[in-house]
Amino acid sequence: MAAMTRTFLAAVCVATGVILGAASLPAEASTLTGPRSAVAISRAAPRAAAAAGTPGCTVQPEQPPTGTIKANYPVALAFAPDGSLFFAERSGTVRLYEHGTARVFATVATVTTEPGGGYSERGLLGLAISPTFTRDHFVYAFYSDTDRKHQDIVRWTDCNGVGTDRTLLQQFPSGSDCCHKGGRLAFGPDGKLYATLGEEHDPPTAQNTADVRGKVLRFNADGTVPTDNPFGRTNPVWAYGFRNPFGIAFSPTGQLAVTNNGPTGDDHSPSTGYDTVIADVARGGRYEWPNCYGYSHPLAATSCGAGALGPDWSSEMSTVVPTGATFVDPAGPSALAGHLVFCTDDDGMKIFSPGSPHGTVTGGPSGCRLDVKEAPDHAVYYSDTSHIYRLAPPPH
Repeated sequence: MAAMTRTFLAAVCVATGVILGAASLPAEASTLTGPRSAVAISRAAPRAAAAAGTPGCTVQPEQPPTGTIKANYPVALAFAPDGSLFFAERSGTVRLYEHGTARVFATVATVTTEPGGGYSERGLLGLAISPTFTRDHFVYAFYSDTDRKHQDIVRWTDCNGVGTDRTLLQQFPSGSDCCHKGGRLAFGPDGKLYATLGEEHDPPTAQNTADVRGKVLRFNADGTVPTDNPFGRTNPVWAYGFRNPFGIAFSPTGQLAVTNNGPTGDDHSPSTGYDTVIADVARGGRYEWPNCYGYSHPLAATSCGAGALGPDWSSEMSTVVPTGATFVDPAGPSALAGHLVFCTDDDGMKIFSPGSPHGTVTGGPSGCRLDVKEAPDHAVYYSDTSHIYRLAPPPH
């Protein structure tokens, strides 16, 4: 992030080092299966009674939580169609909140520090629910491996509130550097799975469409590459030119938004600031990092590059450290309704409004630090390092 040196606060990492040092977390008992990628390109419907192909596997209907939930660094939130809340704790636990309790759904073996306990942006970072969850009960996660060389997308089947049939869908480079891991997941209205990947403190990779780093990636729900992707039938890249995209959201109409953490002195850039939002990521879009930062300020080149697209909003010299994002529909909380909203680690929620030549933001709840999602009942949930909060929609 910008470097998430500001998002995953060093003080938090130190203060919770025993919990966050998750290399000792138990691995799933089931065997990892599925394709791996190379370092470069290689509203309230009830949950179904039984998972497809899993006789006797039931999932009971649930309602969204009504109050504040205690959690340990809930970095990613996701809702099932009936309102059941799944959330990912960075130290390696995916939890399901149902019947008034946050229970363990699944765990992954991950790390949240560098060797010797140094600052890191690794961990369990992303979470998504299958758009066909009522039939297949699939839950997806993105996390850093304990070898500190790889990052994985995995999938479980929800069976009685427990993650089963764990499957490895994709594996990406993680590298020796502490930071810029990306790791967010979202399904688009096209039924495809989108993932963000940072450039691993190797800025030129962001402009190389033959490398997965510094990109938004697009996959089929089974982890294979869609044949209609913009850069070839085997290339997962959907858009490129990002530093560390750590928020991703889709509107119901298919508008894809990404939050992107600005420079912190890397590649001779300014030491802080210039966090950005791209409110409508283009198919095959070329974005500006590392040629430019913020509102198209040249950095590593004399121009931002032919056809390069700038952000819809930049914090310029201010630092906010944008994280999770969501589009709130017109029935959501009144101040947020109809807007893209995103959390920031430094300054709480931001509410985006489009404009020309650039959009603007206004402030929302200060506790929106890690992720924000709208539930099927139109309430908005957001998280900080220790809680998940609810912002109720207007009464009907």
